[in-house]
Amino acid sequence: MNPLIERLTAKGVEVTEVEDRGEEARQTWVAHFIRPEQRTRLSPYLWEDIGAETDGCLVGTAAEHAFERAGKWKAMLFFQHSNDVLELDLTQAQPLARKELIVETMDYADIYIVDPAYTWTYVIPHEADWGPYFFTKLRTKGDH
Repeated sequence: MNPLIERLTAKGVEVTEVEDRGEEARQTWVAHFIRPEQRTRLSPYLWEDIGAETDGCLVGTAAEHAFERAGKWKAMLFFQHSNDVLELDLTQAQPLARKELIVETMDYADIYIVDPAYTWTYVIPHEADWGPYFFTKLRTKGDH
């Protein structure tokens, strides 16, 4: 993960490493981005549950552009298979490209970035032919 942190800091991102919060981040992510009826039968990889067929999910170049435009002063980056979490301060950061976020190590290969309120997520799967995905929080009856 150190090469990722080095690439982020080179782009002006302040990075704070947090251990043992990955499971909590994944559970919170599921609560905000996966429909309740889907939660009982989740795919092995969370990103598989917000594929292109999901309303409001942008894929590929459209997702990259949406991530570039997202209000992202602070964000959290976590992984499918690691309990490590990175808290990101993007206030002074230069734009981040997908290739700068990719990590080859399997524990860190699936990347999820969310804003602190979990209103949007940017996901880079380990599968090069899939994604990236940009998805906004599911609307429920109580949301306005």
